Amino acid sequence: MTEPESVVDAAGVQVSDATIDDLEAVAEIYAHYVQNTVATFDYLVPTLDQWHAKYTAITGAGRPFVVARTLDETSTERIVGYAYLGTFRGMPAYDRSTEDSIYVRPGYGGRGVGSALMAGMLDRANRDNVRQIVAVIAATGGAGSIALHSRFGFTEVGRLRSIGHKADQWIDCVYMQKDLWEPSS
Repeated sequence: MTEPESVVDAAGVQVSDATIDDLEAVAEIYAHYVQNTVATFDYLVPTLDQWHAKYTAITGAGRPFVVARTLDETSTERIVGYAYLGTFRGMPAYDRSTEDSIYVRPGYGGRGVGSALMAGMLDRANRDNVRQIVAVIAATGGAGSIALHSRFGFTEVGRLRSIGHKADQWIDCVYMQKDLWEPSS
């Protein structure tokens, strides 16, 4: 399987494979969501060393880890989002099941960044080692993520009620799933 090239879409978003050098921007984007939202149930911002370990595990497993770049208002290239296919569960029977993560830099939502990241991530998914992709989405504030996943063929397969507690509220999680071995419709 050949690796997809870095492609610039109509919105000027370029998606490419992440590198170690991109992880500082990835960490910065994720820190916003940890500290200010319920999109992630993390309470502590991961360190850069933890991001290095995650990146190494994901890419070492032959799974995609991509970043989106665009030019900011000063025509400087900026990482505006990232996506990857991580581990769904740690047991061997789940080896070909993954959980996706997609995060867009605050202020860049609604510009096609999420769609570009999803397309780039799915294009790079190796069907020899990925069959199922599961999305676990916090229902509170998650309508955009649910819509994005639906546009790319994910279907809702369940909801866990009041499963997470963050920001003084109980939060439902929506589970969505995409089978890469099913023919696209």
